[in-house]
Amino acid sequence: MLSRARLIQRLVIFAIFSFLLFVGSQRIPLRSNTVPSAPSAPSPARDSSYERQVQFWKNLHNLLESNSPATDPPERLKKAENVLFDPNANYTRPDLFAISEGDVKQLQQVHQRVVQKIKNDNSSLELVYHRGKRGIVSAAGRKYLPTLVISLRLLRRSGTRFPVEVFIASQEQYDEVVCEQILPTMNAVCIVLSGILGTNVVSRLEPFQLKSFAMLFSSFEQLLWLDASCFPIHDAIEIFQSKPFTHVGLVTWPDFWSSDPSRFFNTIASKPEPPVSERASTDGGQLLISKKTHAKTLLLASYYNYYGETHFYLLLSQSDVGGSDKETYLAAASVLDEPFYAVNEPIRSIGHRNANGHLDSSATVQYSPTEDYKLTNQGINRVKDANAGPIPHAFFLRTSYSKMSPVNLFDPSRNGSEEVSPIRGPDGKPSRAWTAEKETIDSLGGPDVEREYWSHVRWTVCTLEGLQFKDWKDKEGTCQQAKEYFDAYPFVFLETLPLSQYCQTTMSSRTAQKAVLSRDA
Repeated sequence: MLSRARLIQRLVIFAIFSFLLFVGSQRIPLRSNTVPSAPSAPSPARDSSYERQVQFWKNLHNLLESNSPATDPPERLKKAENVLFDPNANYTRPDLFAISEGDVKQLQQVHQRVVQKIKNDNSSLELVYHRGKRGIVSAAGRKYLPTLVISLRLLRRSGTRFPVEVFIASQEQYDEVVCEQILPTMNAVCIVLSGILGTNVVSRLEPFQLKSFAMLFSSFEQLLWLDASCFPIHDAIEIFQSKPFTHVGLVTWPDFWSSDPSRFFNTIASKPEPPVSERASTDGGQLLISKKTHAKTLLLASYYNYYGETHFYLLLSQSDVGGSDKETYLAAASVLDEPFYAVNEPIRSIGHRNANGHLDSSATVQYSPTEDYKLTNQGINRVKDANAGPIPHAFFLRTSYSKMSPVNLFDPSRNGSEEVSPIRGPDGKPSRAWTAEKETIDSLGGPDVEREYWSHVRWTVCTLEGLQFKDWKDKEGTCQQAKEYFDAYPFVFLETLPLSQYCQTTMSSRTAQKAVLSRDA
């Protein structure tokens, strides 16, 4: 009996050991979705791509470093006023910088060298990407990741199926919960940019300076850039497969403000000054670009961004609302004479009325480039005359991070704060965030779109709290606050309908649109 007992005991131990050995052999580190700082035994395909990216970056980095402006930053005499764009107004271009004649000549010479190198070099500056591949590119530091998760869930709800690459500046900003547990379920991966650019470069650049590099190092030939707080409300395949994108390869959307580059930029770039009323400034929330047609635009934009904080942001926007990458892409395309389409339909705000009756904005809406392009080709200019033709359908919604960050909205410790909350009315009670302007709300599909938005906020907040998201370790109770707000809503939500069905304008309006837009010039 004793020997039999020992035999059984040994068999049990052997079985347990074999099971543990099997389980251990099946574990695959999820971190393989990122570009590591020092990749260990990557697959041959990944290794080849990574090595080519590293070599490309060495060549580009050499171009950037060897062509420093080597001048003092432009001296700002004063900031330009923030002027709302009006194509019918007679603007005077502000002239608010002092640059010595010698510095202008130096900047002109350096800029010319960079442009000529980009134009003539077809080998060492060749971008690394998968031919024919389409996708979405975004970026986020750790504190922006919850907002990004909300946007990606709404992106998928819209019917958009493209893969997503999320660029993280450094390993310090990387979060295992989001990158390894949540994003893979939405066909999205995190890529650590310092693994390619190096920590020294990444550490000295601001987040918006890194945006052009995220697009450069994405694997997609055709990409839609979306800020972490921006998402489409229709399937994005529509704008990839139609004009103007198929015709020009670069599409941008307008901001509220007048464009106000310094005259010195045009002198440095050896380009004539365009009329100030030609187009509005650019909104940085979304950008559609093809590397096949606009690789050189991205390369020159990376130069403008690399030296953006010291020189080019000041030269490309003289007002308070400048100071980021948003004007660098059209500037680069213009300098290189590469085509682009800047959507004409104005950006609009949504929010709710405060106690004084003023609009407290918490999100913005952008419109279909496809329908805008058709109107423009028919000679219909809704910017100059809003009644000249039907409004294109709403396409993008972008929330204000500072106002709509879920942890700020639902953090119990902030209850009683004197800050204006987008989810509370003048009486302090819970209210809808988006009730005005009515015409813009209706173009989105009415309150059901907002209800859809908050359902994904609730899911994200409760999921991240349950998974112990690092940045929220002291925010217990946020999930309960989000649930209470969501359950307090005064209207019915039909959860079975896809978001795109909420985002249709009325049938009569759509019929009127089709009558005009069917004539594609």
